Amino acid sequence: MAMIAGRDAHDGRDAALSILDHLPVGVCVVAASGIIHHANPALHALLACEPGGLPGRSLCEFGLDTCDGAGPAADPARAHRALRNDGTVCRVTVAEAPWISLPSGAKAEEGAESLRLVTVTDVDAAYRQAMLADEDASQTGSSAAGTLPDYGGNVRYEAPVLVAEGATRFPVKGSFRDESGIAGVTRDLVDLHPNEERLEAILEQSPIGVSVSRRDDGCIIFVNTRFAELIGLPREKLIGSRARDYYLDSHQRLRVLERLRGGGGVTNMEVQFRRADGSPFWTLFTVNQAVIQGTAVNLAWIYDYTERRSMEESLRDMASRDPLTGIFNRRSFMDMARAQLARAHRFHEPLSVFVLDVDHFKRINDSFGHATGDDALRMVAAGCQAILREYDILGRLGGEEFVVVLPGATADESRVVAERVRRHLARMPIEAPDGTFRLTVSIGIAGLEGATDTLERAIHRADLALYRAKHLGRNLVAVFEPGM
Repeated sequence: MAMIAGRDAHDGRDAALSILDHLPVGVCVVAASGIIHHANPALHALLACEPGGLPGRSLCEFGLDTCDGAGPAADPARAHRALRNDGTVCRVTVAEAPWISLPSGAKAEEGAESLRLVTVTDVDAAYRQAMLADEDASQTGSSAAGTLPDYGGNVRYEAPVLVAEGATRFPVKGSFRDESGIAGVTRDLVDLHPNEERLEAILEQSPIGVSVSRRDDGCIIFVNTRFAELIGLPREKLIGSRARDYYLDSHQRLRVLERLRGGGGVTNMEVQFRRADGSPFWTLFTVNQAVIQGTAVNLAWIYDYTERRSMEESLRDMASRDPLTGIFNRRSFMDMARAQLARAHRFHEPLSVFVLDVDHFKRINDSFGHATGDDALRMVAAGCQAILREYDILGRLGGEEFVVVLPGATADESRVVAERVRRHLARMPIEAPDGTFRLTVSIGIAGLEGATDTLERAIHRADLALYRAKHLGRNLVAVFEPGM
């Protein structure tokens, strides 16, 4: 972290520490030995220490530093176990940066101690969520291990802001990244004039895009290098353009404007922007309002969220899908089906359920092997999807049993669909080591009964109808009737 040179260094350091004390993520300034010089209130709370209890203690006590540069701070992408002052343990990520940074060619004062800025981010909730997803997936042979999002890290810099009259101001900006995303605080240091070479180096290294635009007309008057990289245009082309030109979704832009017009700011909103080549990318977007030398401006931070969002979507998809067939697993199917059932009750619309079971599936496994059996189940899922409507919900209950919810369809209408599915599956050739074979399925159907019917009862009735189809010789479709 760069400090302000010359006679204003102490003032700059005090301003920086003030910024750290307002951050919701745990931050401390430590010596090379690991001894804590300063810690903000968030870190005291995270490590269960009384206010003012951390300075003078070592990070080693909390399992956060080995004091030789090979500890958690050297590996910020992983979650680590932090030993809290009350004896409990929580998962955190740890990142570090130099607290004192010198411009090129400058020398440190003799006897000056090398300090580090260490950021400690609580990721216990995210870690537990990832472990739960991994536990769910492990029951079906997949794994979510290694997909814990990379939290942690912060950047503090003095960014030059060009104002309408052409003058330059240097507000201190503190940006931090925690489990909820990116946030920032700004403090105007009117009387301080940091070294321009140092500022340029800081801006070049900043991982967060920064832009300043006038509030009256949206005209961009400053961007840093990272912002220009994200948009894909040189700085000189971005200066003078309108911030509105880079929103992909006009509705998202209106949401941002509504909050700003209400006198508030925007913190960590997921917003899609458009690159110069037209390609979209997701950001965590933070905007604060400020007045700089009489000019009302919007100070914006954009953090590229695309990769992490894709990872989170993959994790959610992994947790909701059956890894063998790719269709919904039992839990996700039940959640989606209950939502359709509630809609059917609300609008007094029909809904039906059918349960499908592969006939003599054990014989398939015994005759052709489990790998061929797995191929057969994948073919059944694909065959069902080829016949069903886009908004029908298909799930795997387990083994060779599948279930379908057909919104807006009565039991009699579902019977027509189920017969098409049965015939389609019976005609499909399935590859085996010694040639091909065909399989058959039995299907039981039940319709929604009354305003108090539940999904579980409807599936139970469909199961009873399925047993009837099996009893009558298999490769049949049966509709539930009272007395079954």
